[in-house]
Amino acid sequence: MRSVKAVKRIFVIAAFALAWISALIFLLWAAGAVWHFDFLPRPVGPILAFVLPAFFVLLFFRLKRKKFWLTYAGGAITAVWLLLQLHQPTHDRDWAKDQTVLSHIQFLGDQVTIRNFRHNIYRSESDFDVHRSDYQFELSRLQKVWFIVQHFTTGEGLAHVFLTFEVMPEDGAAEHFSLSVEIRREADEFFSPIQGLYKQYELNYVFGDERDLIGVRTIMRPDDRVYMYPINATPNQVQELFHSIADRTNQIVERPEFYHTLLNNCMNGLLRHTVELTPEEISWFDPKILLPGHSDQFAYDKGIIGSAEQSFEDLKQQCRIDPIAREHGIQPGFSTAIRGFQDNRATEADTQ
Repeated sequence: MRSVKAVKRIFVIAAFALAWISALIFLLWAAGAVWHFDFLPRPVGPILAFVLPAFFVLLFFRLKRKKFWLTYAGGAITAVWLLLQLHQPTHDRDWAKDQTVLSHIQFLGDQVTIRNFRHNIYRSESDFDVHRSDYQFELSRLQKVWFIVQHFTTGEGLAHVFLTFEVMPEDGAAEHFSLSVEIRREADEFFSPIQGLYKQYELNYVFGDERDLIGVRTIMRPDDRVYMYPINATPNQVQELFHSIADRTNQIVERPEFYHTLLNNCMNGLLRHTVELTPEEISWFDPKILLPGHSDQFAYDKGIIGSAEQSFEDLKQQCRIDPIAREHGIQPGFSTAIRGFQDNRATEADTQ
């Protein structure tokens, strides 16, 4: 009997501890949400963001029955969440010059047309000319896809991930294009993981030339580390993957969505499309999903990239492309150069 009471007591203590920790975390989230309320004048939001937690700290010491504090905090958090829902996504903003229009996809039988396909010309990361056109190919000639991880900080957890595809023509060299799921930036706006938690960015599916989407992340950003991993997929799976992405792209054109740093970002956005390539069930709360910088390790563990005969460390070394991209530059033959680098690394590994 005493053991049962002890178990119940431990359970009650654990439940209360979880409730208090959750309340504190969500109270901090609510303070951040108030800071970013668009309908409040700029000085008012930050002031209220400090007042909110300060008030609840004072309230905690004034209340005799502490359990009421959880009730009041829960009510305040709920009220902030409801107010945040008033902020709706839109396509009508003062967008950055390379974000003014959205890509969309049209199918006519086997013929695919990507409208507003981007191929910017860069002089530096911030100095470039925007170029867009229609890009056409036959879906049946879509043969391969690569998974790209761009580390833009010294921390391993933060990264941007995207895909790049290969189209095999009837004759001549293969063609390549990339897809990047990212924020749709307003003019003079920069990415912040914190702001991404509070409906500050719309979601964007960007299609473009590899010299644009990969070139700017390697050549124009000399400190970034970029890896390009071949995905283990058949041509039919690649075509189904693209069709899924195209449907989602067109859906966003019709109904804008907010980007979310944890729940609707580049990694879980792509994972919704590539989940069919994962033979075993996945957990959406896996840290390697929540932190895209570890997504290549996740993809390797799930068999999406690499093979059992090759260690992840060797695969990662083989698939780093930023050094050769900087050596080659943004010029014709860029796609061939970064893939030739991988082929050379693979040959070296086989001869050792």
